[in-house]
Amino acid sequence: MKRFVPVVFALLLPAALFAQGKKADETGLLQGFGLSDAQVTQVRTIELSTRDAIRADITHIRLVQAQIAEALLPSAAGPDAKAIDVLIERKGRFRTDIDKQIMSARLQLLKIMGDDNFAKYERFVRDELRHRVKDGRPMGFRGPGFMQEKLGTQESF
Repeated sequence: MKRFVPVVFALLLPAALFAQGKKADETGLLQGFGLSDAQVTQVRTIELSTRDAIRADITHIRLVQAQIAEALLPSAAGPDAKAIDVLIERKGRFRTDIDKQIMSARLQLLKIMGDDNFAKYERFVRDELRHRVKDGRPMGFRGPGFMQEKLGTQESF
């Protein structure tokens, strides 16, 4: 057991440092754009609030999908088309909310970074996502472009 603890520590330390290195790369990129620490914090706050809002809307969409599936279950009266239509409209409102949140975040980030820097930042976020998917790592939110690819929409964030 005494030999096991240092081995585990030796294996976990590089992994923890590597995970923290990704944030440092993003911070370095943002500071390389000439952003102040306050602006970097603002960018991170926008990312966090957008992620949380989108995550909540996606949860609501999943709940509505479950309600639709439940409404389609065989019953004596058969499925209620009007109730299903209402659920589909509710699902559409959540998707619209997601699009609005993504656009709002994009406009805020464009205002902070400028057009050229935002394009570089967006490329960085996309590459990060691509590497996460390719490496088989869990899909986590690493920036505003994440939800566009998660939802399968064509327009870039």
